[in-house]
Amino acid sequence: MPSIPPILIIGVSPIVKIVVPLLRAFGFQIVHLWSPRRLTSDIISLCKDTLNIDSFSCSSAALDQLLNNATQPYLIFICTETDQHFALMKRITSTSIIKPCNHHVVCMPPFNVDPKLLISIQQIQQQLCCYCYPIGFLPTFIKLKRYLHEEQANIGDIQAIEFRIRCCSLKSCSNDRINSSLLNRFGSFGLFILFYLFGTQYLSTVSHSYIQSPNETTCSFHINYNRSNRLPPILVNIISNSNISSTYNQELIIIASKCSLIVNDYRLILRRFNFDDQILIDSFHSDTNEKFSQFSFENPEIPLIFIQSFYYFIGHLKESLLNQIPRSTFTELTSFEIVYKVQETIVAIREAARTGEIVPIAR
Repeated sequence: MPSIPPILIIGVSPIVKIVVPLLRAFGFQIVHLWSPRRLTSDIISLCKDTLNIDSFSCSSAALDQLLNNATQPYLIFICTETDQHFALMKRITSTSIIKPCNHHVVCMPPFNVDPKLLISIQQIQQQLCCYCYPIGFLPTFIKLKRYLHEEQANIGDIQAIEFRIRCCSLKSCSNDRINSSLLNRFGSFGLFILFYLFGTQYLSTVSHSYIQSPNETTCSFHINYNRSNRLPPILVNIISNSNISSTYNQELIIIASKCSLIVNDYRLILRRFNFDDQILIDSFHSDTNEKFSQFSFENPEIPLIFIQSFYYFIGHLKESLLNQIPRSTFTELTSFEIVYKVQETIVAIREAARTGEIVPIAR
């Protein structure tokens, strides 16, 4: 019977404080942590005292030895700053006559990778290799996609779509303004969800793009599909403000000819136009709320809803590794095409904001 592979953590960004305990909760064994930075007393304390990881290293030779001498594939979680993602993914997935096995790799968001470079690290053979947006694994969005497909006759034609994100001011974990920007961190969440729900095949252009400089406290844009898809322009609006009480709130509003569908954080609500009521279609609660709420408050770049979604992602991940053949939901939500289009669209949004013009989204 297949077993789940051992875990190798790469990086010491704040997300490791979420990744490690949740992986252990699902029965994964963390065997080593490799740091791209030198082992300071703080990092050693993080490994030993906070994460309870006794085996850790920081040299390039140590990482190569781990990768090349493994007797079974690792499941590698990359938890580093965004400027290190691509080099690490290439290093891990590159073919080598020395390596006895292909390792599985999960790269944690946010990402800031040139879309053209992503082509070189597509999934290799049976290896799981993904830039992952766990937020899509919330049961709410999985159910909404199914509802849009199965209840199309009762929903009617979609007439307007708006995605709103409100968050408190970011405490950046990077000195790089682009890597730590509002668009890159939270805009990518919205884009991923929209592309999962409505697809990428008929994506056309970005228009009406605005990014407030220099701190990007406000960002808005329209995503336009080809007319053959019969979808209206999708408005995305992101605001960061120190006066906002919650660290993160997202609201997706879909207005159709017969009803409206509203996702507020993780609650999916149906409002029928001919009736004076609203129906709660889906909500959820995971055991992450109390445990990680303080962490999320101290690190607003990692919203609590993201931590909750990561809980569900690990469940899907474990099931896929044990079954060896991932279910369609997991395959869709780790789709290379969606991740590629998110990165490509972010480039188009920045260009549209810079020029004030309509910019195509195309390979």
